[in-house]
Amino acid sequence: MKIYIDSREQDTIPQIISYYENHKEEYPNIESIEVKSIVGDGCTADNLIGWERKKLQDFITSSLNKKIKQQLYELRQAYKYPFLIVEGYDGMMDCISKNPQIHPNVIKGITTSAFAHNGVPINYVGPFFITFILETVNKFYDGKRELYESYYYIPQRHTVTKDNFVKYFVKGLPGIGDTVIPNLLQHFNNSVANIVNASIEELMKVEGITKNKAIKIKEVLK
Repeated sequence: MKIYIDSREQDTIPQIISYYENHKEEYPNIESIEVKSIVGDGCTADNLIGWERKKLQDFITSSLNKKIKQQLYELRQAYKYPFLIVEGYDGMMDCISKNPQIHPNVIKGITTSAFAHNGVPINYVGPFFITFILETVNKFYDGKRELYESYYYIPQRHTVTKDNFVKYFVKGLPGIGDTVIPNLLQHFNNSVANIVNASIEELMKVEGITKNKAIKIKEVLK
């Protein structure tokens, strides 16, 4: 399946295409990535899957000015399986602490309402959103669509807690699936800082993380 990236995303297009070209053997169900004017930030060529990506500050700003509601509505109208990606969500509490006028309940209330009314699930990822997108599309087109429809695209409400921040962070790392997440969190005492500062050798001590995975993790955490 071909992927389109919106032509307005000039800051991320080279990064996405470069990463795909260097790792395309890991995504056999993705034929190519092209640039085109579309709704949202990216989609599959058949308009089955579409997504909007926001960095943390943009997510907060668009939530406060209600712009996100219109964006999610347009996403839902354009694609059967839309989703929103919030990049760097693990830094939410730090961002809020620097902006005391923003109460956490305001963000939670606005976003919960937007997602509930539009049926667009939110996906909180770590510092590297590209692997999340490519892995999601690749899995969806691997011939087991029924499984992935039920797993990936049921909208859920999320309670914002410190533990959730850490889980969303590690889930966005390349090669870290549900079976590895508990091992990683336990080994590094549920600390994002410990994971970020860990060496390749330290990461390899976690059950389920090979040398190849450890190298990729360090690449995205540079």
